[in-house]
Amino acid sequence: MAEKSLELTPIRSMKRKRFPQAGIFAALLILIGAVVWAVASGKNGQHSDSGALRPLSSDFESVWSWSDSEFAGGARSAQWTFRWDGAVSLQAAKAFAAGLGFHLSGQLSDSSPIDVVASDAAYKMTLWLHSRQASEDETGDNTDTGTDASGLTAEKPLYDIVLLMNASEDAEKQAMSTAIKQVEESIAHAGLPLRGGLTVKGNAAGDGAGARVAKAASAKETETYDDGHTSSLTYFSDKLASKVQSGEKTVNLQIAESVSGTGKVPELIIGVPLITGDYAMQEK
Repeated sequence: MAEKSLELTPIRSMKRKRFPQAGIFAALLILIGAVVWAVASGKNGQHSDSGALRPLSSDFESVWSWSDSEFAGGARSAQWTFRWDGAVSLQAAKAFAAGLGFHLSGQLSDSSPIDVVASDAAYKMTLWLHSRQASEDETGDNTDTGTDASGLTAEKPLYDIVLLMNASEDAEKQAMSTAIKQVEESIAHAGLPLRGGLTVKGNAAGDGAGARVAKAASAKETETYDDGHTSSLTYFSDKLASKVQSGEKTVNLQIAESVSGTGKVPELIIGVPLITGDYAMQEK
């Protein structure tokens, strides 16, 4: 079967007021938007790339396997969100956007925050570009000094970039896997230093679901939190490619279980390397 072309139609490109630095959760709530992702349908499910080359692809496969029996209705019934972020030059941001099919219209300023949202029908995606104010730069010098192929080494990074992908309801595992690989291929082709992560949430199949996922991951507990409504444990697993520093500890798996009220089904939330976004599930 021939590969479908990727055609995205921009529906909004606008300057926004600067967002205060209020933490990861607040930022993600601002970032959610819509885009259509036309997924290639002619590729099979096998790949030979190592976790080091495609960390999120590898971690997605692992988390799906560990959680499939722990979500009521299986992993396919859960809500999957994927995120990539980093700091890039304006030239590199434009090249990356073009590689994904985002045709940026209008003038992109070097000194003003901009949200760029495009729309497609299979996946919800948002490409968010936040330009760093000249006053926030260490040197205050925004003058280009020449660029290499990626626009990163010779030109000072000016933009914080975030790409979010929200899988549609009951999306096929292979469709999600293919979409993740396409993004990671675009990142690798552009030579961008973007970090990837995923969060999946859904109704737990039963008590102790989080502990069983941690056991399947052979994870070692590093941090714990419990407020009586939500318990959250952070781990490190050698089976995952992603990792971040939390204080002096290296972590790459966070599992939370929450109950919103008496008689409610407990919710299971899994994040790699950490949970991002609102813990509460979205109404379908």
